[in-house]
Amino acid sequence: MRYTVPMMQTYGATLQNFFTNTPVCCPSRATLHTGRYAHHWFVPRDDACMYMDVANQSFAQASMGVVMQGHGYTTGCFGKTVNLELGTPYCNKTTASALPGWNSSFALCNELSYIDNVWNVNGTIQNTMAYMTSVIGNESLRFVESSLQAGRPFFAYIGVHAPHLRSTPAPWYKDEFPHLTAPRTENFNFRGFTHHYLVRNQPPLSDKTVAAIDSLYRHRQRSLLSVDDIMVEVIKLLEHYDQLDTTYVIWTSDHGYQLGQFRLPMEKFQPYEHVIRVPFFIRGPGIVQNASLSFMASMVDVLPTIVELARGVEGGATADPSSSMDGHSFAGALVRGSSSFREKHLVEYWSVLSSDLLTDMGNHPSDSLENHPSDRFENFSPSNRLLDMENNTFVGVRLLNNTHNYLYVEYYANRHEQLYEHPVECELFDLKLDPWQMWNLCGVPEAQEGGPLNTVLRELRDHLHLQVKCSGQQLCGL
Repeated sequence: MRYTVPMMQTYGATLQNFFTNTPVCCPSRATLHTGRYAHHWFVPRDDACMYMDVANQSFAQASMGVVMQGHGYTTGCFGKTVNLELGTPYCNKTTASALPGWNSSFALCNELSYIDNVWNVNGTIQNTMAYMTSVIGNESLRFVESSLQAGRPFFAYIGVHAPHLRSTPAPWYKDEFPHLTAPRTENFNFRGFTHHYLVRNQPPLSDKTVAAIDSLYRHRQRSLLSVDDIMVEVIKLLEHYDQLDTTYVIWTSDHGYQLGQFRLPMEKFQPYEHVIRVPFFIRGPGIVQNASLSFMASMVDVLPTIVELARGVEGGATADPSSSMDGHSFAGALVRGSSSFREKHLVEYWSVLSSDLLTDMGNHPSDSLENHPSDRFENFSPSNRLLDMENNTFVGVRLLNNTHNYLYVEYYANRHEQLYEHPVECELFDLKLDPWQMWNLCGVPEAQEGGPLNTVLRELRDHLHLQVKCSGQQLCGL
């Protein structure tokens, strides 16, 4: 991102160690929107949003739009919220209503195409045939400018779909980066034979698949240029109305991505660094500038942080709703430029795809890739390659402080239960010694009773099992 990243780095703070709690779209966004872990919204139903019960009133009333309205803000929501889909209540022409908490909303109802989209526009269903990211940007800018013209405090959530699959670039950017290739990290095409079942059974990446990974990477980078354009125009508006120095701007992502790491050619669904570590930038009043902050924070902490930054608005509510959230505010650490906040981070995931579906994806390109030529990666098909399966359901804890740097994960066979009593496999990585997470220590002699790693492993396991069902700030500790 040619503009956004250097601008946010120079005029704001960069969090070096920011993580998503659940490495897939809907659960991660559910956490972002409510400040509550995904396990708070989990339901064992295949018709839910990746097992998230986001259509109920409890979720709606806990969401950031309602919270920010309570603090005196005019609110706008644009693009991808949680994964709304055609046929669900908010995206059905006969049942559609305005999204709770948003004074203005332009919410995406079909995300698999970057052109020809359906939207919930303040409770009515509308279609567009223009490029999706530009549509989101234009609607967002209208809201921002009208709020600035009216002189009212506003909160805008701009949820772009790019660079998610199918990662279609705008026509005017389709030829950018012609020679760009995906990063060849140390664990690229590496056989993780000590890892859990899905990873250790990956076949080597063929030359054809590697070429397809590079193609996908180029498409992702091209699609982000239109996201960059939105940021350029937002900053221009704030400058034009002399409000840049009074406005907080936050930029982050719901999850990372794999592009050949451990022989996995695409998608997320894993607990490793390239998937759970995501960028986080913030600029605004009191935020230290040109600062790279080392403290750990995660997606569950974002809404409590926004609330603390927003509470000074006159005429807003005086009660602090963040105490019912699972996350904790790191606003104080941002203002002080602190090096400490939390040191343990919860990771949780319920497998959203079956092995049968993923095997079939190679035989039915329309299931995984756009049929339209402009959306197709060159010769790409993940045929007969597992990207997810039921026993890829996991909970884990990421530990990072001045002396330790670990990831501990437990895998479970049944994604519909939340018992967490009998893991089928475990992983332990010492990222100080093994930053690419290539060697699982969970079964080595040093991790057994009496071994030098056993104390760390037991501490992580005990903390994990206190957090996997926690609710509220008091129980969901730092």
